[in-house]
Amino acid sequence: MESGAGLIAIVVVPRAEMEMDTFSSEDRARIEAQGLTALEVDRQAALLRDPPPAVTLLRPCTISDGVEKIADREHEELLALADEAARAGRLSKFVPASGAASRMFASLLAGAPETEEAKRFRKTRDSFAFRASVEELSRAPKALIPFHAYPEGARTAFEEHLFEAASTIRDASGLCLVHFTVSPEHRRAFEDKLGEVRPRVERATGARFSVSFSEQSPSTDTVALDDTGRLFRDAEGRILFRPGGHGALLKNLQESGGDVLLVKNIDNVVPDHLRAPTILWKRLLSGLLVQIERISRRDRPLRVAGVVRNEGEPGGGPFWVAGPGGESRQIVESAQADLLDPGQAAIWARATHFNPVDLACSVRDAAGRPFELSRFVDERAVFVAKKTHEGRALLAFERPGLWNGAMARWETVFVEVPRETFAPVKTILDLLRPEHLPPG
Repeated sequence: MESGAGLIAIVVVPRAEMEMDTFSSEDRARIEAQGLTALEVDRQAALLRDPPPAVTLLRPCTISDGVEKIADREHEELLALADEAARAGRLSKFVPASGAASRMFASLLAGAPETEEAKRFRKTRDSFAFRASVEELSRAPKALIPFHAYPEGARTAFEEHLFEAASTIRDASGLCLVHFTVSPEHRRAFEDKLGEVRPRVERATGARFSVSFSEQSPSTDTVALDDTGRLFRDAEGRILFRPGGHGALLKNLQESGGDVLLVKNIDNVVPDHLRAPTILWKRLLSGLLVQIERISRRDRPLRVAGVVRNEGEPGGGPFWVAGPGGESRQIVESAQADLLDPGQAAIWARATHFNPVDLACSVRDAAGRPFELSRFVDERAVFVAKKTHEGRALLAFERPGLWNGAMARWETVFVEVPRETFAPVKTILDLLRPEHLPPG
């Protein structure tokens, strides 16, 4: 799930007349094969039956109160620190890339109602970098959709991330370490695309690339409840396990082996002629993180999160929230807050900044030992939402979001970054925005 993906409000299942689940030997074998335990399934079911309270917003993070600004006079020092870390091989890039393109093309597929978006697409069809049919593209991962047109040919979002990496994380030997999380059914397509584009990207940039892939672990999948409040089972009577949302990728982040990881969504890329601000601010965020490392106690992971001015984009943002240890800075999604409460809704409405998912993350201590990232998760910061499966309603459970509850106990610094560093592609017409078109 990406930031701004439209989560719905938490739904509480009535506890009256609710039966607790018992597990057959077949259930236990299935749970074990999933990499889970009966205790964990019970824990998830309990959270679905009695969801934790909404986050308590205290106030938005704003400039001088939770959001930092980097002055021009600081650039030289921070860029030097970023370059030093890059040369030493400390930096790598982590890109969640398993999202499907189907949502991009939903309004254009056969059977979809006629919309203004569909009409505009047909009128502007020749302006897009791709030539394949909508039906073919909708089955591909978003990462492998041609985003940008160049004289030498189109580039996918996947390829653009490699070009960006060459200017932000290259070590002293010219090596760039890049990790993509992918869905199992598309892994071969990613590997084939890498084999196709790596030679030309390396020729164009003078860099070398070590690209790795991982898939969401089955052990991060979660259970659901049916409309009676019991574990949802499929037509064969088996417990249903569903992907646990982007918070499940914390395990991938841990196992990537990184030291300082730059995290960014797959669809947030721009073409060459507009990339300079993105490169500058990726380096500044990295440099600031290294600077903070030198004065921090280094007893927990650290993230420096870029945030942009709120101009009406959907999704989460930076807030001061109440917690057991006092107030803390968190990235909060709308589904985590009780927006039916007038006071909380008023705080939400005063937000000045938006989360574009632009993170520099330090995940090792001062001795170079990796933190056990699961220790710093707020396990109760889950998402609960109504979904369907096989035409039946269910209540779904998603793990604490990767940049929400999964990083709740990290040391967090928010930094304002320019709007031009944020160019997401959520629908197909977003590729007609100026930031995705060729110059001129």
